[in-house]
Amino acid sequence: MKKQLSSIEINLLAEELQILINSRVDKIYHSEGSELCIQFYAQNAGKKILKIIPGKYLFLAEAKAEHQELSGFCMFLRKHLENSKLKEVRQIEPERIVEFAFEKAGKKLILIAEFFSKGNIIICDENHIIANALQFVDFSTRSIRPKIKYEHPKMEYDIFKLKKENLQELFKKTGKDALVTCLAVDLGLGGIYSEEICLLAKIDKNKKPQDIRNADKIADSIKKITGKKIKPVIYYENSEAVDAVPFEMEFYRNLEKKEFGTFNEALDYYFSKEEKIQKKPAKYDKDIESIKRIIEEQRQTIESMKKSENEDREKAELIYNNYKLVEEILTEINKASQKYSWKEIQEKLKEHKIIREVDAKEKRVVVEI
Repeated sequence: MKKQLSSIEINLLAEELQILINSRVDKIYHSEGSELCIQFYAQNAGKKILKIIPGKYLFLAEAKAEHQELSGFCMFLRKHLENSKLKEVRQIEPERIVEFAFEKAGKKLILIAEFFSKGNIIICDENHIIANALQFVDFSTRSIRPKIKYEHPKMEYDIFKLKKENLQELFKKTGKDALVTCLAVDLGLGGIYSEEICLLAKIDKNKKPQDIRNADKIADSIKKITGKKIKPVIYYENSEAVDAVPFEMEFYRNLEKKEFGTFNEALDYYFSKEEKIQKKPAKYDKDIESIKRIIEEQRQTIESMKKSENEDREKAELIYNNYKLVEEILTEINKASQKYSWKEIQEKLKEHKIIREVDAKEKRVVVEI
């Protein structure tokens, strides 16, 4: 299943989200630990719902999720963004960050959504001074805290403006052992698109970057990928959705596919419908695990009972085999109890070879046979 959006996908989504420009923010929904839903109203397009899950994805959806008690962050957004107009949507290239600029009563407010690592949503003024955030955090190179300027992490190379010379420089100094890993990590392309670039360039993905003498084919393949027009598809394997991508891919050429009009529609279908379908067996999986656990507990109980049964059988056999001896001891103790107290019996039997213990209080003897 798809876990996160890549920089390429975010770039194309930002392009599609231009339809929201000049739309009014109607309602905002967010509960603790849930997705953020911003409901827009456009004069010509009607209601549009933007779903944002920091660190994962964003897309226009047909319906919002059910939200319980609204978060404090949601109340802040409602206060400052409701009835505002969206004036700009852009990707901070080549980062997995989308910036939304709103205007309300002549005042500009910026919402920044981060889709790398655990993600975050940050609210800034027009000078990018932080007013609030979903999570306040400190990193080695930057902090997300109120009243300080927002700084985003910066990739060394921009895949949308990459030149052959940049690649050759990267391949010489990278510490990665395989070309596909270098493309995925050092350029932030992600696994699938790095695989695709290697296929298009017809270069072994496991080749060491330092061994690549001519970066032309790779540079051309990156340019081809980043310049592709949107033709969204969801790929299926054994009737299960594998991925939603903005265009057809050589990497998935042997899989079945379903085409969509926009990438937003594909993502909405993928996350809102396909994911639910594939989550259904999870309930049965949970039930199966519960049953397995019960069976294991019962197995252990049976083993314990068998062990106890074997021990009791051994004890019974010992008593049976030494019945005459046990009977004689019991007879002698019964006779002694008529003449002596149990304390006295305890003292007299201290050095007895077979009787190991006399409990005067409980009037009980322990015999070793």
